Amino acid sequence: MKKEKSIIDILKSQMEKEDSLPVLSENSLKLQNEIVKRDPNFKKIAMLIKLDPSLTSYVLKMANSSYYRGLEQVSTIKEAMIRLGRIELCNIIVQAVHKNNFQSSDPFIRKFQKALLNHSLSCAVGSFWTAKYLELEDLIPKSFIAGLLHDMGKLYLLTAFEKMKAGKLIKNYPANSLIEEIIAKLHAEQGFELLSHWNLPESLCKIAGDHHKDKFDQTDVLLVLVRCVDQVCNKMEQGNKEEDTARIASSMEADILGISEIGLAEMEIAIEDYQAKFNMN
Repeated sequence: MKKEKSIIDILKSQMEKEDSLPVLSENSLKLQNEIVKRDPNFKKIAMLIKLDPSLTSYVLKMANSSYYRGLEQVSTIKEAMIRLGRIELCNIIVQAVHKNNFQSSDPFIRKFQKALLNHSLSCAVGSFWTAKYLELEDLIPKSFIAGLLHDMGKLYLLTAFEKMKAGKLIKNYPANSLIEEIIAKLHAEQGFELLSHWNLPESLCKIAGDHHKDKFDQTDVLLVLVRCVDQVCNKMEQGNKEEDTARIASSMEADILGISEIGLAEMEIAIEDYQAKFNMN
């Protein structure tokens, strides 16, 4: 008698297929790979933005949003770059590039994607804010993208589930609790694989792979920072009370960073402000 495959077996078989990978366009890959360089070429970045009308529109929209707006509207990428500054421009570009992968036509998958996107953006904002707050100058340019991409293994797994359903490898999706359990168990390993496939720097791949490990490199300050911010964002999403801020303040990550309970509370305010300005809730 033929043994029936488990949902994990089917999922792993699906993920061996190329079409399970979240896709970045050639232009998006070029942009991303330029942005993560130690010394990005901003003339090249501006040129690549102009090749993508939707990205151009998004950058101008963000530059003119209430969060960034000055006295006058900007109408060109050059003006947007001056308004936003180079680091903020890069953050917005990476955010726009990856938002495209959170637009499933399947309502069931889209619900998970929305929660994941909100968490990823919150972690990105929190990581960027914390790097500036702690005056970690070398980490400021890398912090937003590190926070944004740390959970991309979850998107990889959601894409695989969607392909399984579309390809009729499964009749119905598993229960939410089982999907959440599988994603929690596998997403870090798969995040490392996905970011490696995108040829991102080893430091970002390592964060995706190690952000939940009990044993981790405590000298990797960017990894420690993302782990700390991830805890804060999880706490906010679960609606936990003030005592949980005290718990995070006593964590190994907070101790290594030297961030106090007051600092963590200020981080929450910064994240909430961003969420409110961009209607993320």
